[in-house]
Amino acid sequence: MLPEPEKAYLKALVALQNKNYAAASGYFKIAENLVADNAEIRILAEATDTILAVHDEIAETENVTRN
Repeated sequence: MLPEPEKAYLKALVALQNKNYAAASGYFKIAENLVADNAEIRILAEATDTILAVHDEIAETENVTRN
């Protein structure tokens, strides 16, 4: 069996593949030790958080525009 952080990392990759950025971000947080120790994984986690923030901002802007 894989350790929990490695499982979370793999789940994050699947979530990214499915464009579920919120879930991926959560899984990256669970895999924080892997993220901290590996620059490539850290970049992926940070990029995911950025994408999630952009999606949230777009949704908020669309909400304001519609009202």
